[in-house]
Amino acid sequence: MFDKKTKYSKKWFENVSDEKFYTEREPVRQAACRGDEGAEGLLNRFNNEEIRRMNEKYKKEHPDAKPRHREHGWYLPNDDD
Repeated sequence: MFDKKTKYSKKWFENVSDEKFYTEREPVRQAACRGDEGAEGLLNRFNNEEIRRMNEKYKKEHPDAKPRHREHGWYLPNDDD
């Protein structure tokens, strides 16, 4: 059903607003849940773009963030208390 080459180019992902991005993502997610293989691949592209946007936003909000090493490894919670 979803042909990932028709509308969703790399340029589209880079330039689309967040609101339009999530509006377009939802029908793709629903189709992927129904088992549409084309939609599954496209949903992966949407997910990767969402992660990229979230990381970019985090870097803007926390420009000097340093990785934290905890007793049990990197970024793992200390829930032994």
